[in-house]
Amino acid sequence: MRKGLWWMIGAMLLVLALAFGVWWFWGKPQGPLQVKAGVVTPISMQENVFATGSVVPVSSQEVRVLTPGRVAKVAVKVGDTVKAGQTLVALDTTLVDAQVAQAKVSVEAAQTVVNTAQANLNELKKAQTAASTAGSPDSSVDGAGVVSSLLPQFLSEQNSTPQENLVSPVVIRQAEGALAQSTAALKQAQEMLKVAQVQQGQLIHKANMAGTVVEVNAQEGNLSSVQVPLVVVADLTQMNVEAQLNEIDAGKVQVGGKVSISSKMLGDASVQGTIVEIAPTAVSKTSLQGSASPTVGIKIRLEKAPLELKPGFTVTIEIIVATKEGVLAVPQEALFQEGNKNYVYRIQAGRLEKTEVKLGIGNDTHQEITSGLKSGDQVVLNPSNDFSEGMQVVPEAGSGGV
Repeated sequence: MRKGLWWMIGAMLLVLALAFGVWWFWGKPQGPLQVKAGVVTPISMQENVFATGSVVPVSSQEVRVLTPGRVAKVAVKVGDTVKAGQTLVALDTTLVDAQVAQAKVSVEAAQTVVNTAQANLNELKKAQTAASTAGSPDSSVDGAGVVSSLLPQFLSEQNSTPQENLVSPVVIRQAEGALAQSTAALKQAQEMLKVAQVQQGQLIHKANMAGTVVEVNAQEGNLSSVQVPLVVVADLTQMNVEAQLNEIDAGKVQVGGKVSISSKMLGDASVQGTIVEIAPTAVSKTSLQGSASPTVGIKIRLEKAPLELKPGFTVTIEIIVATKEGVLAVPQEALFQEGNKNYVYRIQAGRLEKTEVKLGIGNDTHQEITSGLKSGDQVVLNPSNDFSEGMQVVPEAGSGGV
């Protein structure tokens, strides 16, 4: 009996101890929650767009063929410096050389026919003119002193009249037709020769620019490939950077915008450039995972390309898209979203006040506030989901401005 009584007393004491602990923890007045905060003040702000790009030559030449042919000669190797007009690679011209020779023979033959037709027409016209002069009633002396009055005696001996000795117009027209036909045949032969010579020239590929040979895929004696260029020549003194921007960033940049280029090969140095081209349309590349977000291509001209930047290198680009002085801004970590709206927790009289804000330009660290806050306001940094309107807070010691 006494033992059971002691157990009952012990249980009651335990319950009382637990109740006291709960009261001590929950019933004791709690102080305001300490938060990290910042003070909104005007600052100078710059908005940048970051992306990666590839170095490409401003100008280059790719020697390609539409149909395979045997490579007769490769005149250059990778690294060679070439001049405009210099032979790069030649394909076998045996067949086309024969076609050119045959076309030249055809031109010569057609020219002979034209010369003969022209001479025949000239003789007929000359004879017609002589007969017309002989039948003239005028009495005059020719260059040799022969009197035209002797013409009747000549006609009597020939037993014909002046009109009968005239060359028929039909004969003249026939001769003119023959000349026209032979002239047309000559032009056709000449055009065939031009075609053959063009085909001959297409088999001997020359540099159309001065530059450096950066790629050679042709081998003497082998068939030329149609999938890859036989030779690639590039001007390595002038470089561009090509990059792809997402839809949002593409809408911020413009032609003429200044760009800073950095690369591992450049160390701490950077190269300046200018946007010279923005693609008029966006493109979406399809991958195994599906279509990616649309991107817009841009081209950047480097002001001075260092030798360390080679075609094909990957670089980081930084584009300054906006610069403002004296704008109100908050750290990016002060913002949170609900739906399509942006908010911050402003500290008003020691309590949280959920405040909608409108945004301007932004960068990696700060965001411009165009409405919703004023200079001197305190905002909570890294707001938690446990925060709520009206909660008591106090800024941590050392919390300063933005």
